[in-house]
Amino acid sequence: MMNLTPVTHRRPKQLQSLLCCVMALLLSACQQTQIVFTPTEPPSLASFEIPYPLDNHLPESGVIIPATDPMFSDEVHTELDLPYQLHRLASVQRTHDLSSNSLSNRVSLAAISPQAPFNNPDILQIALQEKARALAIHLADPCLETFSIRVSLHSINLSLTCPDDVNHIYGLLVQFWQPNTFVDATTAPVDIDNIRRQLKLNKHLNAFSGAEIDKLWREKLLGPEHPYNKVLNNDALFDSLNLKQLQQIQQQAASQAQWHLFLPNMQAKNAKFDLQASIKLWPLLTTSLPKSLSKSSPQADKRETTTPKQTQKIYLIDAPGSVQTQVRLGYRIDYRIDHPINHAIGHTIDSELGDMSETSQLSSQEVALSCRSLSALMGRSFSGRLYYDLREKRGLTYGIYGQCANAPLSSSIKFYGSTAIEHTGAFVVGILDHLALVKTQSASQGEINALKTYLIGEDLLSQDNSIQRENQYLQQVATGLTQVDVQKLNAELQALTPKRLQQLANGAFSGEPLIILRGDIDKIIPDLTSKLPEWQLERIKVD
Repeated sequence: MMNLTPVTHRRPKQLQSLLCCVMALLLSACQQTQIVFTPTEPPSLASFEIPYPLDNHLPESGVIIPATDPMFSDEVHTELDLPYQLHRLASVQRTHDLSSNSLSNRVSLAAISPQAPFNNPDILQIALQEKARALAIHLADPCLETFSIRVSLHSINLSLTCPDDVNHIYGLLVQFWQPNTFVDATTAPVDIDNIRRQLKLNKHLNAFSGAEIDKLWREKLLGPEHPYNKVLNNDALFDSLNLKQLQQIQQQAASQAQWHLFLPNMQAKNAKFDLQASIKLWPLLTTSLPKSLSKSSPQADKRETTTPKQTQKIYLIDAPGSVQTQVRLGYRIDYRIDHPINHAIGHTIDSELGDMSETSQLSSQEVALSCRSLSALMGRSFSGRLYYDLREKRGLTYGIYGQCANAPLSSSIKFYGSTAIEHTGAFVVGILDHLALVKTQSASQGEINALKTYLIGEDLLSQDNSIQRENQYLQQVATGLTQVDVQKLNAELQALTPKRLQQLANGAFSGEPLIILRGDIDKIIPDLTSKLPEWQLERIKVD
C-alpha cells in the first residue's frame, strides 16, 4: 500500500509559498505607486450680482447706516479727583442689549496701558481667576460667580453682572487690585501652587492642541525683541513663581494703567453710584516698584520697532502622524511702501526701515480700514473669497478665516485654517493666488456692497452686546482712536470703492507673506516642493 502522508504535508507548504509570493508582489506594487496630490487651480470668485430684478416676491432691504451715537457717555466731575474715567452706558440705545439681563447690573473695571503692553499678562489672568475663586469661597457672595475677565496685551477688564447695587459690585471689583490681594490671609489668599500648575498645564495643552503655531507666528512676524514677545511665556517664571513675585507683577500693572469704570445707565435698577465712597475704597496702590520690575517694563514706540527681514521661506512645525496641516499665512501692516518700484511682486521690506524717503507710516485710521476691510473681504467665513473658493468650490478645508489684529505697537492680517495632508500644497497656493488677485483685479461693485453690509452690520451687532461694547471702546482707547476718528472710519467704509479697496490691498499685501505650517513634515514636503518650488522650506522647533 502506498504511503500518501508525504503528499498531504507537501500541498499546504506549496500553497503557503504561493500566497507569500502574491503578497510580496502586492506590497512591491503599493510601494511603487505614486501618491497623486490635489492639483492647483486658478482662483474662483463668487458672483454678487442679483440674477433678476427684485419684485413683490422679495422685499428690498434698506441701506444699513453705521451708528453715530457714542456707546458710552463720559461723566466729568471737576470737584472730585477721580482715579478712574467714569463711563455710563448711553441711556438711548439703538437696539436692546441681547447679552444682559435687565434685572442685573453690569459693572466693569478696566486697566489700559496704551503706550506699552502689560508685563506677564498671561500670569495675571490665571492669578486673577484664582483670586475670584478664593473670594467666592471666602465671601459666599453670588455676585462673584458671575466674574468675567478679558485680558489683552494692553488691557485687563474685570466684570461682574448681578442684581445688587453698583456700589456693592464696585467694592468687589476693587478687591482684585488691592496691593496685598494675593498674600493677605484676611482677604482670601490665592493658591500659588495651583497657579503654577495652571500655567504649566496651559503650555502643555497648547503644544498638544497645536496652538504653539500661533506663538511661532508672533515671534516670526514681530521678531524676538519686540515688546509683545518679551512680556509673554516666561517659562522660567512659570516654574519659580511665588506670592511676592505675583504681587509685584500686579503692582506693576496697576502703576502703569489708566483706569476706566463702566456703569449701567441711570435708568437701570440700583444704578445710583456714590462717588465719594468709591474714592475711599480705591486701592492704595504703591507708587515705587522694585528696580528689577521697573526696568523690565517695556516702553516701546511703534516707530522704533523693526520688522523682521522677509525671505521667501515657509516655516514648518513637525507633527508626526497628523492627518491635517494647520496653516497661518499673512502680513504685518504697520508700514506701507510708497515708492512705485517697491510695489513690484516679490519686494522685500527693509527690516531696518532706514530710508524713510521710501517708507511712510500708515495712520491709525488707514491701518484700521485696511485691517478690517481686507480681512473681511478674504476671510469672513461663508461669504469670504477664501471660504467660497477653497471650501465650497474645491473642498480643500472645513473652513478658512481672516483675523485682523490691530494693536498699538503692531497690526497684522492673518488667514488661518486646516487642510488634509494631501491638500497642503494646493491649499497654500490657493491662498497666495487670491492675495495676488486682489492686488491686480478690482472687486465688483456687488462684492463691495456685500462687504459694506457685513462690516457695518457687524458694528451694529456689537452694540447689542455689553461685552463687545466694552471691548470695542477699550480697543479705541488703546489704539488712540477718538469718537471722531471712528466716525471718519465709518464714513470711509461707506465711501469704499473697488479702486480704493485695490489700493488698500497693494499697501497691506506688499512684499512676501509670512507662512507657517504645522503637520507631518515628511508627508507634506514633496507636495510643497512640487507646487511651491521657489519657496525655501525650513523646519523649526517650538520650545
